[in-house]
Amino acid sequence: MCDPVIAGGAMLAMSGIQAYTQYQQGKYASKVAEANADIATAQANDAINRGNAEAEQRRRETRQRLGTQAATMGATGADLSTGNALDIFGDTAQFGALDSLTTVNNAQREAYGYQVQAANYKAEASSARKQGNLGAATTLLTAPLKAYGAYQMFGGTWSPFSKGSTSSGGTPMLSNSGFMNSDSRFKIGGY
Repeated sequence: MCDPVIAGGAMLAMSGIQAYTQYQQGKYASKVAEANADIATAQANDAINRGNAEAEQRRRETRQRLGTQAATMGATGADLSTGNALDIFGDTAQFGALDSLTTVNNAQREAYGYQVQAANYKAEASSARKQGNLGAATTLLTAPLKAYGAYQMFGGTWSPFSKGSTSSGGTPMLSNSGFMNSDSRFKIGGY
């Protein structure tokens, strides 16, 4: 049978390892989420850059279309400064500008989706860090109780809660009679 002190010590060591693992898992999950946030931010920037490039392409196509229309109308002898020619040029320019603005708007919407993803990943990173820290702290706080339970399970008989127990320096300990001062002059909460 295992010595009770060794069992308690082993439980403390295992709790320490568990706390370290929880901390590292939180740290790792946080780093992964932060990397995902960086990727989403890069995707948002890429969407805006692509949208701007596509909008410039739409403007270029509109200018070419206007040039083609002017050349065609000029070749037929139409007056380019009045009537139908101006209406056609105006419509072409208007729809070209609309195409360009629609392209930019779509890119901004796409970028916004990525920006929301980035914000969610950043929140996930923060949460993962907190969960890892909280898990490690909880494990460390419960370790003494687990160690004491292992100590008793393997036959340990010492109890910090028994009557008259004090630690080696005369520090007050809980007893069945309440909280006792080391010189026993007063009790707090005892019956």
